Amino acid sequence: MYTEELPQEALLDALRAGDAAAFRQLFEQYYPGLVSGLRRFVGEDQQCKDIVQDVFVELWNKRENLQIHTNLGAYLRKASVNKALNHLKQTQRFSTEDADRLPETADPQAELLQAQDALEIREQALADAIEALPEKCRQVFVLSRFENMSHKQIAAELGISTKTIENQITKAMRLLREALLKGGGMSPVVISMLIWCLST
Repeated sequence: MYTEELPQEALLDALRAGDAAAFRQLFEQYYPGLVSGLRRFVGEDQQCKDIVQDVFVELWNKRENLQIHTNLGAYLRKASVNKALNHLKQTQRFSTEDADRLPETADPQAELLQAQDALEIREQALADAIEALPEKCRQVFVLSRFENMSHKQIAAELGISTKTIENQITKAMRLLREALLKGGGMSPVVISMLIWCLST
């Protein structure tokens, strides 16, 4: 077992090489947060755990050809969301908490089918919303979420304080949620899933 956490790229390289300790580090680092995040959408604690465990099983099985173009946390959140959507579609229901968030006229089964079948369209809507962010806000958000830079690294590169970075990321998340809601066609549940994929 590692005595300290490896950087993401080194961790991924070790995982691709079949290093079980690297896989264990990944699991311990991300599993609790993924399960916690899915509770908002799935509701059932054991089902959330099963979904996330399946994500890690697939991660291990596909380790040799693993290609991650975003940060690892976003990759795992997206995989968890996809599995959660599949689960909800198969059971043909939302949890009670999620159903309360949907408009009264919404058809949960139709919503889930649309969410799964039109995922690429929704991701494009999110990409468009990111592109529409104010320049500085977008720059900070992209460096944080897609370049996997720490707040300290971004501060050094842009010459701004870490507090400003935190404020810009918070602003970006708010503006993205507002833009997706205004765009229509997505329930608050699905929007929350998309935003969660980009959360820290």
